[in-house]
Amino acid sequence: MLMQVEGYQRQEHREIFDKMFRQRKLVFHDQKQWDVKLVDEQYEIDEYDRDDTCYLISLDRRREVVGSLRLISTATPHMMSGPFRTMFPDVDFRSPLIWEVTRFVVLGDHSVQANQISTAACELLLGACQFGLRNGVRHMTSVYESGMLRLYRRCGLPNPELARHRTEKHGSISVGLWEVCEELEASILAATGLGERFGEDRQTQRAA
Repeated sequence: MLMQVEGYQRQEHREIFDKMFRQRKLVFHDQKQWDVKLVDEQYEIDEYDRDDTCYLISLDRRREVVGSLRLISTATPHMMSGPFRTMFPDVDFRSPLIWEVTRFVVLGDHSVQANQISTAACELLLGACQFGLRNGVRHMTSVYESGMLRLYRRCGLPNPELARHRTEKHGSISVGLWEVCEELEASILAATGLGERFGEDRQTQRAA
């Protein structure tokens, strides 16, 4: 199940936020060894985790957090206009119709779809597309490592690459852009087999 929460709801859903930020620390700091900001040596939280930031969080049947991603309008400060700017100086997005997807994490999900990708990963990609359809977003952009292309392909997303940057520590890093449309939604539903669980009513649960 997907849950949509906003940054200003952190006090209301502290346990879920804490689990998400703790997973981000495990993935981006401990495993990938990215240069990220830590809070209390437990949580990965940066200046883009604001009140106006939107999060999609994947919960398993026990309502445990098994995945998440962060959505930010490029009309506001975002990572492509900040830390990724030096990597991609010729790519500049500043529009309320283009949203940035970052901090994509899947951890501890033991459920797999027919495409051999975890249910949480499939739900998050579909959820990002459906968030865009609900909110008038025309495009989604993301910075991603080369290994993500296999996941995108298996989940029915086209290759979105606009530019690539080579790093000594992390290899190839790319920036991509997807058009948000019903055709993309249909492609993800078909590739992931989530159609019966999500369907046209877009059942992402919004936190009250």
